[in-house]
Amino acid sequence: MATTSDPGPVYFWRETDPETGYLSQWYYCPFKDDQGEKKTYKTAEHYMMHQKAILFNDEATALEVLKTGNPRKAKSLGRQVKNFDETLWLKHRRDIVRKGNILKFTRAITEEGFKRGTPGATQPSSLHSPIDGSLADMLVNTGDRELVEASPFDPVWGIGFKAADADAARDSWGENLLGKELMEVRRILKERRDGQGA
Repeated sequence: MATTSDPGPVYFWRETDPETGYLSQWYYCPFKDDQGEKKTYKTAEHYMMHQKAILFNDEATALEVLKTGNPRKAKSLGRQVKNFDETLWLKHRRDIVRKGNILKFTRAITEEGFKRGTPGATQPSSLHSPIDGSLADMLVNTGDRELVEASPFDPVWGIGFKAADADAARDSWGENLLGKELMEVRRILKERRDGQGA
């Protein structure tokens, strides 16, 4: 598992990765909304797409996002949001992703995902030590390392390169918005702990 003494970035992408999957938007970790205990999000991707639909007053799509068990389907529904306005989305998307990840790392209702990755994953890898501790601890324990979504397909939320190619392509990286928001969530969690004397 990545620790604070390890040099260099923490690259993540697939939710099933036994070491870094917990950083993925698609990582199965049901959590509650702090605005309504009745709402449970299966993944941070579900939260993002639900809030996107709410932002554009598309209640029907928002409900469909909550019903689906699959983050890929949630993402697909998010692309179908009615009344979509790119300018408004660009203004709010990072705040939505940050809030969703704060909830994911602080309001999880099960640790099932820590052991299995996501629904449908066959079994935990025996090649790596088991993940222990809370999800928030795991994020905080990345220290000050740069968090980088190494998705070769997404140059906006990720860098547009897989981890194996990332270092050599550093000058051509995409925006890494998810990595940046996760680092902000980590900062907020550390600040809260420092304030509580933890």
